[in-house]
Amino acid sequence: MTRPTAAAFVTWGLAAGLLATTTGTALAQLRVRPGAAPAAAGTVSLPYGVPDGTGGTWQVYPFGQIQQSGNQPLYSQGAMLNVNGAQPMSQNRQARIDDKTGELVLEGMNANGLAVTRRLLFEKDPPVVRYVDVIKNNTGRDQAVSLTLSSNINFGVQAAQTVPDPKRKGQDVGWVAQTNGNGAVMEVFAGKGAKTAMTISHQQGNNVVTAGLTVAVPTGKEVAVMHLHGVHPSVDAATQFVLKLREQDLLRKMPPDVRKLIVNFPSQSNMVGDLELLRGDALDVVELRGGDQLRGTLKQSNFDLVTFYGPVSLPADRVVALLNVGAFRPRQLVVTTDGQIFGGTLKQDKLDLQLSSGQITKVPLDQVTRAGYRKRPGEPEEWTLDKPMVVMRSGERVAVRPPAGLVEVATRYGKLSLDPKMVSALVLQNEDSGAHQVVLTDGSRFTGLLTADVLEMALDAGGGPDQTVRFPAGAVARVQLGKTAEQDDTAAVVRLANDDLLVGHLTGQIKVDTAFDTLTLNAAEIRELRRPPGTAAGGSDVQVTLFDGSTVGGQPQDPDLSVELAGGLTMRVPLALLEEYVQPQPSPGKETEARIAELVKNLSADDWKARDRAQQGLTNLGPVAAGTLRKLRAGQSAEAQQRIDSILKELDKLREKEAGNRPAGGGAGAQPPVFLNKE
Repeated sequence: MTRPTAAAFVTWGLAAGLLATTTGTALAQLRVRPGAAPAAAGTVSLPYGVPDGTGGTWQVYPFGQIQQSGNQPLYSQGAMLNVNGAQPMSQNRQARIDDKTGELVLEGMNANGLAVTRRLLFEKDPPVVRYVDVIKNNTGRDQAVSLTLSSNINFGVQAAQTVPDPKRKGQDVGWVAQTNGNGAVMEVFAGKGAKTAMTISHQQGNNVVTAGLTVAVPTGKEVAVMHLHGVHPSVDAATQFVLKLREQDLLRKMPPDVRKLIVNFPSQSNMVGDLELLRGDALDVVELRGGDQLRGTLKQSNFDLVTFYGPVSLPADRVVALLNVGAFRPRQLVVTTDGQIFGGTLKQDKLDLQLSSGQITKVPLDQVTRAGYRKRPGEPEEWTLDKPMVVMRSGERVAVRPPAGLVEVATRYGKLSLDPKMVSALVLQNEDSGAHQVVLTDGSRFTGLLTADVLEMALDAGGGPDQTVRFPAGAVARVQLGKTAEQDDTAAVVRLANDDLLVGHLTGQIKVDTAFDTLTLNAAEIRELRRPPGTAAGGSDVQVTLFDGSTVGGQPQDPDLSVELAGGLTMRVPLALLEEYVQPQPSPGKETEARIAELVKNLSADDWKARDRAQQGLTNLGPVAAGTLRKLRAGQSAEAQQRIDSILKELDKLREKEAGNRPAGGGAGAQPPVFLNKE
């Protein structure tokens, strides 16, 4: 993470303070209201002041940093942005107010050839500032863009803590801090369950907080990050605000083309692509092409659709909204209570709407742009979309029963017949290549080609009779079938040159021709197997590290490696594709295993000195002893089990230290892509 220069530090501190203040308020209650606009639409000069609702003022400075003034301001500086080590710069000292959203928009900034736009929305109750920072890559080449936000808190920080993501283990969504002033500050850097989140950094006793992430931005493309900054009466109030935050409220009054760029908040259930669903509050609503809206009660009993994968009939109590899409030959998108989207042509050409007067009018379907039912009791705030589902290239998403037969895939590792229970997702619309991607529930991912031209599946009718339909493979964007397991840092992984990742371990024996002999190595005893530095891709030279730290270089006689995945599938992997194999917990050799068993036996010796020596001896063996210790633990005395637990804690610390010192590319690596909740 880039450190601020001495000249920039004051500015960074100002941004940080504001960021925390905005985030700390009752964000769960946040609504984007027309009254939240800082001023009438038009151009304003910077610095620019906006009342914060507490008697103070948010001051917005050039480049988008904010400061709080008046009434014991808690933010010295907030939301200071750093892009690839540089602060965005501009000669322009003006901003504009969006006439539709009320946002203050700062445009025309540049950081190392990347165009930067910052959009700020101010709320008075609670006093919160919502940012959307848009980064466009104008450099002519793909970029890995590092974004850092920094805020500085007035009056000092008594105590601070991150707010863990309740939907994603090991990830934080925000930061809250109690100040020596009158209140607490809060910052939100990610939505709950987001697949991309910022890493939050703060040292206790310091009044500066930073958050950062690195995101890939192809040439000519844009990405955006959203963050909030605010103040609360206490840390508890700030924390509850973050946990109760409804992300869809943050995105409702935002241009659709901006909303779809945001990477650190999950997609929202009130959107279908770039289209916003229309819902009523007390009444159903129908919107006409001219913009008029009719309110009343929709009297449809069911919606009968003709789709390209077969006829579908949906009872009205399962439908929440309807969209008419297409200018020349419109088709309908029907959205259900659980987030499914069915696309096709409705058999009925009119919608029956009973007006408040009691009159029933038949609204021609070709005059309708959107229609929506009123909110129903018990309706979820957002869709989980965690069931088996087919997502079409045209935007539909349909819940299905997992296929009854095997999933046949042609890969570089041969033709694979996969049990559907092993498959997390099949990605047929791959932006990087024409090949498909298979993601398994154990975290493995690899490219291949689905051999079937048609996917025959039964629709999940939510308790009603299932209907079998046929999806043309060419029309399917992806099929999600199960959840991908979180990768354990003790898992063995095989990384391949084509970016495939296999979560599993080598099996069998590997004969390696070295400069002095042919060695027969047990695969289970191998800690690492990788290409030596400088070796050309596709070569056969490897460097092997064994469980005891021994290293040897040579050429395996077999051109393939046998890999058993964590999910039970065995694959033959061409050696020419290998980048590296890492096994954090290799098996010890027979002599070492016997030594471990003898030392474990001595953990129950009568002499306490012998018990201590045995414990120290097992610790000295290092992480390689962990697997055997876990296997032997159950049959030991209570004291021996306690000692084994203590040894395992020490070995885990050693293993984590080794992982931290491993060269780039080592270890379990990045999480495989997750496809749930993606529009």
